[in-house]
Amino acid sequence: MTQKISIVLPAYNEERNISSTIASIADFFIAKQCPYEIIVVDDGSTDGTAEIIKELTKKFPEVRALTHTRNQGKGAAVRSGMNAACGDIVFFLDADGSTPIHEIEKLLPFFDTHQVVIGSRYLQDSSITIRQPRYRVAMGRFGNTLIQRVLLPGIKDTQCGCKGFRLHAAREIFSRQTITGWGFDMEILALAQVLGYAIKEVAVSWHDTRNRMSRFRPFKDAIKTLHELLTIKINLARGHYHLPPKEDL
Repeated sequence: MTQKISIVLPAYNEERNISSTIASIADFFIAKQCPYEIIVVDDGSTDGTAEIIKELTKKFPEVRALTHTRNQGKGAAVRSGMNAACGDIVFFLDADGSTPIHEIEKLLPFFDTHQVVIGSRYLQDSSITIRQPRYRVAMGRFGNTLIQRVLLPGIKDTQCGCKGFRLHAAREIFSRQTITGWGFDMEILALAQVLGYAIKEVAVSWHDTRNRMSRFRPFKDAIKTLHELLTIKINLARGHYHLPPKEDL
């Protein structure tokens, strides 16, 4: 790998995971002798996350810290990190390490032909080492089926927290992003499609975490995601995203 890679980590109350996640990312790139940067976005954490990140920037010069004074949502944190990134290819990963850093090696070869390459838990070669509770799996599968039919046909897993972008594509997509919560994944993929960027879905290994499970609110989150799905559909129909004329795409 000779191109510079940016890794964006949105972090909210991740004091248990952030140190090990950043250390594993740094070790990976050092071993590969690849230029990199890690942008950690503290999204208004109320635990010790901010202090830990501050110490990590002293230990790892490639780590940059951004701070939201209040919690704005994962989508807002990812957008801040993407706007600050300067690598040739920019990934965002979950700060809990649910998709290990070495999985990006499966995605990188596809950037020769695609501008957006995303990890997937639902392809044949995907591997889930620590599974979610069955009710969450069922809700996730139902949600993805609905998303495919309404907004993103052909993409089996819109919500996996491992997505990569060529820098110019990231600039075009995230400058138009409006959703700051969990539904932002749907919005950025929909924007990528209408902007004409080639998207590749690649099987990755993934594991659930206790921290992720504790934040999940089944009914409330499902209603919010449905609302965001419909909002994206309406925004596209109304030209809310100020897309360039089709002949310019």
